[in-house]
Amino acid sequence: MVVKNAVNVGDAVSRLMETEELTGDQLAIDLNISRQLGNHMKNDRRKMQQDIAKESIQTYDNPEYIHDVLYEFSEGYTSPVFRGHSIEQHRLSIGSYTIQELQEAIGKMKEVSLAKPPSIISKEELQEIKSLMEELLDGKVFIDNMLIQLQKDYGISIKDCIGGLMPRWVAKGWMALTNKKAD
Repeated sequence: MVVKNAVNVGDAVSRLMETEELTGDQLAIDLNISRQLGNHMKNDRRKMQQDIAKESIQTYDNPEYIHDVLYEFSEGYTSPVFRGHSIEQHRLSIGSYTIQELQEAIGKMKEVSLAKPPSIISKEELQEIKSLMEELLDGKVFIDNMLIQLQKDYGISIKDCIGGLMPRWVAKGWMALTNKKAD
């Protein structure tokens, strides 16, 4: 995965300012930047640098904004926020799609054999594994969008939930403790 050093995030900044009811002055103060730089980023005349993106993600617990910025900086590796005309931005609609996509992914997992070593699978088996990955990604993106909608509707922070779950994940051995401290 390539992480960019700077990206255009004008639409994300505009939506953030609207949903958080931020003025240009408040954005500048919060991110320790000039009002002019904030305005240039909002209008895509200047790219957002990584350090400013990190500060903004730490400052604003706005799930759509965070996902938009992560998606841009990761060049599409993370989940996009679904805003298309075919999906209503409502927890029931997104929940229904999430269930459907997860059921399809589970069904595909039951069909595809992962028992063979990767070095000896056929082209057809490789295509089936790719299809499985695509189904899993459909489910993952809908899970992420469901979490975004739940935070928006109920005010339960995704970041806080993850922080609360980390000790459990470490205790189960799913992740290792690191010496790196959050900046």
